[in-house]
Order: sequence, then C-alpha cells, then structure tokens
Amino acid sequence: MAERLYVGIDLGTYQSTIASSTGSLETIETVVGRPKDPVARNFLGRDVLFGADALKNKLACNIYRPMAAGVTQDDEANLAAAKAFVTHLVETVDPEEYDEVFGVICSPSHVSFTDKSNLVATLRGQVNAIMVVTEPFATAFGIGEISGSIVVDIGAGTTDIARLYGTFPSEEDQLTITEAGDWIDGQLVELIRKKYTGAQVTKDMVRKWKEEFSYVSGDDREQMVELSVEGKKQVVDIGDLVKDACGLIINKVGAAVKSIVASADPEYQPILRNNIILSGGGSLIEGVADAVAHEIADIGDVTVTCVDDPIEKVATGAMALAQEMPDEQYTAIN
Repeated sequence: MAERLYVGIDLGTYQSTIASSTGSLETIETVVGRPKDPVARNFLGRDVLFGADALKNKLACNIYRPMAAGVTQDDEANLAAAKAFVTHLVETVDPEEYDEVFGVICSPSHVSFTDKSNLVATLRGQVNAIMVVTEPFATAFGIGEISGSIVVDIGAGTTDIARLYGTFPSEEDQLTITEAGDWIDGQLVELIRKKYTGAQVTKDMVRKWKEEFSYVSGDDREQMVELSVEGKKQVVDIGDLVKDACGLIINKVGAAVKSIVASADPEYQPILRNNIILSGGGSLIEGVADAVAHEIADIGDVTVTCVDDPIEKVATGAMALAQEMPDEQYTAIN
C-alpha cells in the first residue's frame, strides 16, 4: 500500500468537490436521498442515493441537502445524511489503497465551533487527520495569490470575502454574507411568479436556468423556458428576469468588498483594491467582474478578475495546501 493520500474537500451547499494527490477530481451535487417506504426501497434497490441520482428519484425519496449555508445542519437526520455523503465522496478517490489519508476541508469564513465540530465529525473514519480552512484562502493558495489580494467566493449558501497578506487570514480579515447563489435563485423565483401569475416553479428549476443563462450586463436577452401555469404548459421569456435577479447581488458584494478594503491597513489598501479576485459558482455569471468593478469604482482604481475553473479551485487549492502543511498543523480525528 502507498504511504499517504492527501485530499482537498470543498463541501458546498449545492455541489461538492474532492481533489486528491493522485490527480483525481470529482464533483457531486450535495444531495442525499433515502427511499420513503419499502415500495420505494424495492423499486430503487438501494438504501441511499447521492447527487443527480437522488434528484432524479426525488419523489420516491426523502431528500436532504445537508450542507445548507456551507456547514452541516445540526440535526440528527442531516448529520447522518452528511456523514453518508462525505463517505461516498471520499470513496471516489480510492482511499483504501493508502495507509493514511490527510485532508484539508473548506468552510465559509465565519462558522461556529459547533459547525466546525460537525464538519470534522463527518470525516471521522474517512481520514486520519484534518485541517479546516476557509474557501477564499484555499482558492488563493491554489492560484498563488495569498499575498496582497482580496478573494470573493460567491458560493451557493454564502459569499465569503477575505483579504490576504501571505498568512492564514484572521477573523478580522474575513467577512461572510448570506446573499449568494441560493439567494439569487429565490429572487428569480419571485420575479417569475410576479410576471407570470400562477407559474409553478421550484428552486431546482430556476437554478438550472440561471446556470445556463446568467448575465448582468448589456441589453436584455430573450431566453425561452418551459414552465407550468396552473398545470398548463407555457413557453415564456425569462431573459430580463435572469439579468435582474443576478444583478441584485452586485451591490451586496460591492458593499462587502468596500468594508474589507476600508478596514485594512491603509498602506495595503491600494494593493488590495487592484487585486480583487472572484471565485465560486457566482463568478461564472457573465459580466460579473466588470459589474462589481463599476459598483466599487468610487473607492479608487480597482481591478476585478475571475478565476478560471472556479468550481474546482477550492478543492484543488485545499489539496495543494494539504501537501505543503507540516503534520503538526493537522488534527488527528481517528
């Protein structure tokens, strides 16, 4: 057996990614399904389903999204679902081939002691030792931008902002806001229901539309989708609504970035203003970097960019960090 496997894990509200030191990279929707009754159990042939498989069979299952807001929900059913999901996620990188597994797991910038304890508990029995770091720091480490930067991770459950000086960020260097991808989805649901009275839509439906169509700049675009209005099929244009919903987050992110800059060492503020990096799924919204730059232009010259491959960057950055950290930085959890 090989000696040690390193893994980086991004446990997200909507989807989770694991990267390993062997080069493996897996992304799975953070959804767990358990059959509702014996009929469903016999039909599905399994006691538990994960990701897209769970969503495909959601009407026959009790569905759990155990990582709402990026942390394990603190109730028995969701804790059990989180444990099952993490076990499934880790198994995708074949840990049984190694003597020991060391992992770096990522969390939002501000989480409670209980939240961190729950994160660690989900990995007990799956890894031998663990570090918990914030998502913006993992991203910054992975792209070599841990000094003189502000990283804004626009995830599903939270948006996390951190200023980085070449060391682990302190509590004062970080900020978390609840306006993120799920919040945009909720705004889009309301806009659709307001424009199309009686429209029957769910967050899962609008999330897919947002991911396919999202943009925040330029003229309104025609984007036709099929939905039900009081049970009757209709094909409607939601292009303007997607733009409006996505645009609502810009001033929220802008205000948070301004706060992080304003509370920084004044000598570093010009450096930070010119190295603002957007990551997370929200950074895939077309035009988001320019929109944020315009929103915060009143604080001086700014440079806002988006990372490449943002869905993977947290996990791959965490894995790179895992390989470089000395053993004393880890907490043994066997």
